[in-house]
Amino acid sequence: MKKLLFILIVLGTMSCNITQLYEPKFTLGMEETEFKNINRYATKVYGDQAGVVIYRTYNQYTESYKFFMFDKQKLVKFQEGTYKDDYRFL
Repeated sequence: MKKLLFILIVLGTMSCNITQLYEPKFTLGMEETEFKNINRYATKVYGDQAGVVIYRTYNQYTESYKFFMFDKQKLVKFQEGTYKDDYRFL
C-alpha cells in the first residue's frame, strides 16, 4: 500500500512539470549559437542583411508562440504571441 501511494505521488508531481519540458530556455544577451543548441526545435522565421534574426517556438499545450529577436548574434528581445506571424510586430 505504501508503494502504491509513493508511485501515485511521484506520477502526480511528474505530470505537473510536463509543460515545462516544452518551454524554451533562454536569457537576454545570450549568443545565437547557444540558443540554437539549447532550443533545437526553434525555427528561423526572419533574417536580414543587418544581422537581425528572429526565431519562433510553439507550445502545443498552451497553444502559444514565442519569438526571439537576435541582433548581431545576441538575444535582444523576447515576445509571446497567439499567431505564427506575430513576429512582424517586433
